[in-house]
Amino acid sequence: MRVTPKAVEIAENVVKNIEGRAADGGISLPFVASMVAAAPDGDHVEIGALFGASAITAALMKKELGHKGKVYCIDPYDVEERAKYVTGSTPDVQEQLSGSPEALMANAKKFGVEIELIQEYSDPWPKVLEDRTFVTAYVDGDHLGDIPWKDFENLRGKVTDYIAFDNFEEEYPDVVAAVVKALDTDDWFAYYKNMSFFALRRILPSRNDPTVPFQLLSL
Repeated sequence: MRVTPKAVEIAENVVKNIEGRAADGGISLPFVASMVAAAPDGDHVEIGALFGASAITAALMKKELGHKGKVYCIDPYDVEERAKYVTGSTPDVQEQLSGSPEALMANAKKFGVEIELIQEYSDPWPKVLEDRTFVTAYVDGDHLGDIPWKDFENLRGKVTDYIAFDNFEEEYPDVVAAVVKALDTDDWFAYYKNMSFFALRRILPSRNDPTVPFQLLSL
């Protein structure tokens, strides 16, 4: 995956101008943009929305390249649940940490893109998205327990090209474990790793398969 100057430019613009904050200072945003750029036309889905930085980055890259497809965010915005991560936090503090549907939509409008919010948990998978497929997905929701793996399980049959995880790092061993487990499946393989961003790609057909055009295998 090539991280282009345009991907960096879009990421810097989002970090600088978003109302609220980009998670981890937006360190993964250029890689999200580059993953979206590498994919064909189609929908993009994210688990975990915050103030919308990564979803807006994805939408801006699609707009820049003329790629068709919607950008979806799945996030329940459950303030009480997220309060468990920050002992003694107030609702005002939680909104700053975790965003809100209103903040997400205001940011999307500010950047001139459309984001469709599914205000539900990612597991069980939202029924409204049951029949949809996606070319790319970005997992940045609950980082604890078996949720990262469940997110992958829910996505693996619905994504055609790339699934990326944020926070593949020592501080989040459950995310690391989910990615390692995903690499042991027979349909997904390592694609790109930088900072705490880790992307998987759907396994390509064998180069020995005579039914697959050479052009596809040389991408």
